[in-house]
Amino acid sequence: MATHVNSGLGNVTSTIQSLNDDKKTINVNCNKTGIEQSYFFRPNENVVYMGTYHSNDLVLPELRFLARLNKTVMNQGILEATIEAGMTAIEATDIAQNSEGITRSKYYSAVPFIDDDVHGVNSTAAGVYLVISEHGYETSSGGPFFRDINNKLDVSNELTFYMNSDHTRIEDYRYGFHGPYALALTSGAAPNASSLDFSFFQDQELTGFVPDTKRGEVAGTITDANDVLGNSDVVVGFSNADAQYWTKVPAGTKTFTSPKMKPGTYKAIVYMYKKQLAVGTASVNVTEGSSASESIDVSYNMSVNPIWRIGEWDGTPDGFLNADKIHKMHPSDSRMDAWGPITFAAGSDNDSKFPMAMFRGANDGMKVTFDLSDAQAGQDRKLKIGVTLSRVSAGVGIKVNDFQTESFETLAIKTRGVTRGVTLGNYKLYEFAIPSSALVAGSNTMTLSIATASFDPPQKYLSASLVFDALELV
Repeated sequence: MATHVNSGLGNVTSTIQSLNDDKKTINVNCNKTGIEQSYFFRPNENVVYMGTYHSNDLVLPELRFLARLNKTVMNQGILEATIEAGMTAIEATDIAQNSEGITRSKYYSAVPFIDDDVHGVNSTAAGVYLVISEHGYETSSGGPFFRDINNKLDVSNELTFYMNSDHTRIEDYRYGFHGPYALALTSGAAPNASSLDFSFFQDQELTGFVPDTKRGEVAGTITDANDVLGNSDVVVGFSNADAQYWTKVPAGTKTFTSPKMKPGTYKAIVYMYKKQLAVGTASVNVTEGSSASESIDVSYNMSVNPIWRIGEWDGTPDGFLNADKIHKMHPSDSRMDAWGPITFAAGSDNDSKFPMAMFRGANDGMKVTFDLSDAQAGQDRKLKIGVTLSRVSAGVGIKVNDFQTESFETLAIKTRGVTRGVTLGNYKLYEFAIPSSALVAGSNTMTLSIATASFDPPQKYLSASLVFDALELV
């Protein structure tokens, strides 16, 4: 097994010492300007405890811990990230396909941070797992639903903890102490995150590490006067330029307590859990050694009686065609349903017929048909389209019967997205005014298109694209 933090760092200064504690913990510290890696080894524990300090004195395109394991010994990885003999690259060098059209990539090993406190690989003889502590993601970027590479089984069995990367990045990098986290060796089964004791870090004077005694917390309530949350589990997230945190709140519960947080002012966001729609925000101030009280109002206004709605307003493409597969395979995968372009009958077709994404090179020009009564057609209307992720400067164009309009406004990411199994980007809600003169009583047809002045690459699934949250006419 070989491990390292990044590569090409050059010479580092290393020290080793035995700590004056009851376990005689051994500490190895590797240091160069801008980065410091700390390792801890404790008797009778098959665990390497770690922490990484990174400052902007050393600019890196990504920051990750990597363990390269001998695949003849550790021969089982995450299936979707297992590159088998005979597979060939179909996108860059990191997405491969076999003769049956099955696709694999290291990107398809990713799990949202909020659900990823343990991940690893194993064999019949042993298991190797990365365990992320409660504060392990506080200096990463992207929030609770961001996901990044965990594994790739190819020449070797690679196990990774990505602390920051440019993989569909939606926030600036944070700098400071990453961790604690650990590499745990087992007889095969994954350990429980709670079985590892990271508490001894509180006694270490590590660069950038903030002990619990220097932190505060937020204890608050969620006010949901219009019952927007319903029976949904909830996540409350906190973020500023220096740190990010989150806590899960069970369905029906309206109180929460944050993790222990670094002092500072944070934006607090209420999300529907498993869904990613932000429904309320507040500003909270955390001070050392105190518990702040804060009430967060759910301010999201859901249309009560739209003329028609496709999908659910939940911040994800869940329920749409191929949404159940997109995190684990490429859009070209033979297991995907055909992308179209399709014609969708609003009000009668199931949402599962509507593609979760529109690619200018694959299914641009999707049509939505809908019926209106005389009264409905006699009023000006508004069309709402929620987009969770876009790329290649994609905006939205619509044509309703003979009326045509478009918006080139975009919050597109600068890297690959949906082909890497990612649907989380910079959310944008498009609202189009539809005059009554454009509508007719009876059957109407709307055509959706990608609006962008950018040129597409030759691969059709790397063309300008949009991932849908929901669409509705009100």
